[in-house]
Amino acid sequence: MNGIRLITICLVIISTYSLTPRILESAEKPNIIVILADDLGYGDLACYGAKDIATPAIDRMAAEGVKCNSFYVSAVCSPTRASLMTGSHSIRVGIGGVMFPRNTHGLNPDETTLPELLKEQGYATAIIGKWHLGNEDMFQPMNHGFDYWYGTPASNNQFYYPTIKKYAADCVFREGYTRDGILTRETAACPLIRDNVVIEVPADQSQFTQRYTRETIHFITENQDQPFFIYLAHNMPHIPLHASERFVGSSDRGIYGDTIQELDWSTGEILRALKELGLDSNTLVIFTSDNGPNTGKGESAGPLKGGKGSTYEGGVRVPFVARWPGAIPAGIESDEAMTGMDLLPTLTRLAGGDVPDDRVIDGKDISPLLTGKSNAKSPHEAIYYLRGRGIQGIRIGDWKYHITTEKLPKEKKSKRQPVSEKTGKVVVETLCNLGDDIGEQRNLIDDHPELAARLKQQMAEFDNELRKNLRPAGVANTEQNQESTR
Repeated sequence: MNGIRLITICLVIISTYSLTPRILESAEKPNIIVILADDLGYGDLACYGAKDIATPAIDRMAAEGVKCNSFYVSAVCSPTRASLMTGSHSIRVGIGGVMFPRNTHGLNPDETTLPELLKEQGYATAIIGKWHLGNEDMFQPMNHGFDYWYGTPASNNQFYYPTIKKYAADCVFREGYTRDGILTRETAACPLIRDNVVIEVPADQSQFTQRYTRETIHFITENQDQPFFIYLAHNMPHIPLHASERFVGSSDRGIYGDTIQELDWSTGEILRALKELGLDSNTLVIFTSDNGPNTGKGESAGPLKGGKGSTYEGGVRVPFVARWPGAIPAGIESDEAMTGMDLLPTLTRLAGGDVPDDRVIDGKDISPLLTGKSNAKSPHEAIYYLRGRGIQGIRIGDWKYHITTEKLPKEKKSKRQPVSEKTGKVVVETLCNLGDDIGEQRNLIDDHPELAARLKQQMAEFDNELRKNLRPAGVANTEQNQESTR
């Protein structure tokens, strides 16, 4: 009897410790929802230290799942989105900076994207919100693996060219726009689009978060009997800031905080819908941001230096929480380095698919970190800080070497600081230990010159590899595209 009892206890212990891998290898494919805020900072959620913005739904996600403290993206939005879609550094796939309406390039149709990989595994796929990876029709999300699209082609402060878009028969024209007049305009304000067709121009931005939430819940409901992937790419809190009437004045940080509290409400509504439909236990929900916060609008990078556009930590390190009951144990917190590129290989594997092996994929599978596997470490030997078409930094362990150009007052310039021939600015090199100086306040380069030299050399070697394995962006034939949409 005692032997039987001992065997039973052992089996319980074994099943408990093998819970995560057993679920990950289950035949039932998890539903996946990736929620991406726009320009939300490291210090803008209560679970990351915000005192004047209430985010109970996202805080609950962190408490019931995993909170990552070293999650890295690009310094601006289009590169982050390119990396998320392709699993590769943005420079590698030809998207070095923010896409603008005048650009004729975009995410190459030859790229294999995350939604395409998930569709191969039987997933219904939707993007709800902002795309921002090319303005011509050939670059739009439904040509990159999404079954459904409801949102905006780019940022909410960008115009578009109305002559290269199709319009719904019941399209709503606002603010003086008319059906007869729209095609005579050279440019028009941010539109709302469904499946490549404009349904409202200009979009009522105060309703973005409300509408996106309803569309997300509707897609979940319609596809509850098959695995689904939803990429919910919010427009907020990118400027211009807007919140619905219910949330205006709801926070202690002005309209900026109001938009974030509405994003939190949205997240809570989606989680509630999953529970009501019985999908909660088999749905992985991720919440993160595309880059650090913009400046001057009430945002916060918390203890981090810099913000959007910079490769200081505040520009590229963002909140990341993930919740998947049964697969992700509650209350995990990780300081290991992870990146937005890692979502493609991680989510593809969780769905039962294979990562492309015919091209360089920079992302790594971070499922051991997300699921709290004992002694799991970052799969990245180094984190590289990219900006535009260049590399400005490298992190190995807690050590970060960073090089940039800055305008400094004459009295702060020293003889040892070189001047860039291209810009005339001072070249600033720093070496920081992020383990005890997360705010990058102490430059230790004079104390560890050999370490700085090694990191700089490794950064140069990576740069050489990157240049040898570049994949071009797609380039549109604008005349043909314009003719085909008239």
